[in-house]
Amino acid sequence: MGLVAGVFSILLTGGLIKGMTGLGLPLFVLSVLSGLLQPHLIITLLLVPVIASNIWLALSTGGSRQALARFWPLIAAFGLGTYGGARLLAGVPTQTLLLLLGLVVVVFCAMSSINPKPRLGRPLENWFGPGVGIVAGILNGLAMVNGPPIMMYLVALDLDRDELVGTYALIALSGSIPLAASFLALGVVRIHQLPLSGLALIPVFMGLLLGQRLRSQINQRRFRQALLAVLVVLGLNLVRRGLGVGLL
Repeated sequence: MGLVAGVFSILLTGGLIKGMTGLGLPLFVLSVLSGLLQPHLIITLLLVPVIASNIWLALSTGGSRQALARFWPLIAAFGLGTYGGARLLAGVPTQTLLLLLGLVVVVFCAMSSINPKPRLGRPLENWFGPGVGIVAGILNGLAMVNGPPIMMYLVALDLDRDELVGTYALIALSGSIPLAASFLALGVVRIHQLPLSGLALIPVFMGLLLGQRLRSQINQRRFRQALLAVLVVLGLNLVRRGLGVGLL
């Protein structure tokens, strides 16, 4: 019973982070639950909530059609990168990639804290977008990591909080669906396990709705600070995983 309560609270917290900042659910849950459950079981629990939460945020924040029209090159590249990520980087150590990504995220957040002005103008968006999509997709297919590179890019575009969250959810959805299909096809997740993943929707959406309410009550500056704080934590966690250091 204690294990069930612990898993429930962790999924709820992951949903809270997701609802408030738009990202962090898979990385948080995978990191914290890795000492309690087997990785395949954690992936199973997350499968339905990740897809459902991205659909919810993409629709509830509005502007999905405009985001699709603006970011379709990134979305297409992200889906392609997700599909081919594991195959393309089969010979590259996963820990090395996670370590490098973690360091980039932490440095980006530190620089953003010192100089919070946006860095990427609209003219450069079409050049950077597909590259960010490919990188994030490869990492997504290899290690279920996509939030930090995409969110760093969106932060640099200086989107407002709801637009940023909704856009990220739409982009993440384009990677989470093929990733889920791959897990099912490869037998990582079995069809008969999906009801268990459906049950995980309860705590995740409880946290998600609470996080959305908190996001609506803070201004743009506070939201950006909260988002950068989450990115720092996620970045440090990637560094931890890259160095092979376990949680205490």
